[in-house]
Amino acid sequence: MQNIRNLAVCGIAVFAISSCTGNEGYLQQNIAAFGPEDCEPVVEQQIDRLKIDRSKITRIDYLTYYISESESGETYNFQGWLDFNNCKGNFVVDMNRSCQIERTYPTGNCRMEDIVAQQ
Repeated sequence: MQNIRNLAVCGIAVFAISSCTGNEGYLQQNIAAFGPEDCEPVVEQQIDRLKIDRSKITRIDYLTYYISESESGETYNFQGWLDFNNCKGNFVVDMNRSCQIERTYPTGNCRMEDIVAQQ
């Protein structure tokens, strides 16, 4: 009976772990970032997912956003800032230290309809 209980617990654990990786090709589950530039593949993938027109992008900057500093260490996240040739502002990809996207948003007068590829 103990062996069956152990087998059931192991089966549930394997199922739980495997269900966490169900989004094949999603780069955020595979990156261990040491600096903001390490998140570049995630930002590039987000550009493709949102169908942002690459011909309108003039620059992409990767930044460390410091939230707080204390004796126990620094709290920070990473960001990708996209500049465009057709609007004044940016598109920001906010990520945690593991390059997982927490939110995205346009700034200034850049609107999503201005930066996505026309179909």
